[in-house]
Amino acid sequence: MRNKLILALMAGLAALAAPAASRVRLVYGKGWNKASEDVKKTLESAAFKSAAKGKYIVEFVDWQSGGMPQGNLGSLKVPCIFVVDEKDRCYFVFENIPNDYTAEKFIKAFDKVNQRRKKIEEGGMETADQCGKLLQSMEVFVGGPRRIISQGFYSDVFDKLVRLDPGDQEGWQRHFRMGDGIELVIKANEYRENNDMAGGAKFIDAEMKKPRKHLTREQQQGLLMAKFALYREDPSKQEEMMTLLTKVAALDENTFWGTCALGWLNWKGTPPASTYWGWHQGDFKGPQINAEVKYGVSYAFRRAGEYTIDFIPEGGNINIQSVGLYAGDEEVAVLRKQPFVFKLERAYAGRINRLVVKGTTASDTSGKIKIHRQVLKPRKGK
Repeated sequence: MRNKLILALMAGLAALAAPAASRVRLVYGKGWNKASEDVKKTLESAAFKSAAKGKYIVEFVDWQSGGMPQGNLGSLKVPCIFVVDEKDRCYFVFENIPNDYTAEKFIKAFDKVNQRRKKIEEGGMETADQCGKLLQSMEVFVGGPRRIISQGFYSDVFDKLVRLDPGDQEGWQRHFRMGDGIELVIKANEYRENNDMAGGAKFIDAEMKKPRKHLTREQQQGLLMAKFALYREDPSKQEEMMTLLTKVAALDENTFWGTCALGWLNWKGTPPASTYWGWHQGDFKGPQINAEVKYGVSYAFRRAGEYTIDFIPEGGNINIQSVGLYAGDEEVAVLRKQPFVFKLERAYAGRINRLVVKGTTASDTSGKIKIHRQVLKPRKGK
């Protein structure tokens, strides 16, 4: 009897010492979504249970017609996985699941985020800044700042942040609540459409005065685009608005607002030199050309391979003598012989973000920039 009591006590202590299991919740479509049913089979397989080693307990939620099912933490994608810790905090949202994921790959993905979030939480939550940094660090794993402060995620930490900094002096609340800035742009548009420019100016001024140090680049862009939305039809502010659009694009051309700013610049007839629209009069000033092209460059060189870069003038003569390719401040290559051919290694795919063009011209030209990637290898003997 005594031995049985000792064994039971030891088992209880072991259970207390063991880390609590996380719940892996799969939202799937029974009978109509094969991809999600395949994921379900993998998660309920013996291979998954063996690889999980008790660390993850699987739950299944069937997506039925008539609205979002109970247990879905805010995704419209099927299949979708939510990984929830022992405190009912979702710390990982897995959407767009590859169809070749094995049990081992799922466990590896869950473990990677689980270990990361535990390390992040060790940083503490005693100050508003600590709470903000913790939440910001977890954003990438759950799909953005707004989702992470929702019920079922880290809303308890956000509530504590609000209590510690009710006036939002640190600016963390703004970071999590602002989204991408679309509401600000809509509001500024309303002021312009209602011809309330004074009210709009007051609104923009108040937004600009709020703390901005924790805003993402896209949020910063959204704030600037709100100002553009208010003044875009004011003839007296056209030069200022072109400068503003250029600043938005320069922050990051690949965001929604960056692409929007480039589109407005092109529509208003002042596009910057880019791989999208080429160069325009005044971009490649002579007689000695020393110009930079950055818009569209990272997209053009997004994949490894062999590239040819062509400059095609539309009237006038131009002599391009060299093309420098840069990843930030790093000079990756300088091409000095036409045709300009460059072999992009995988390590630099998507990292080439500007071209430095040098040469001579006798006239103020315009033209197209074509960057072509060799897809098919030439056959031997050709």
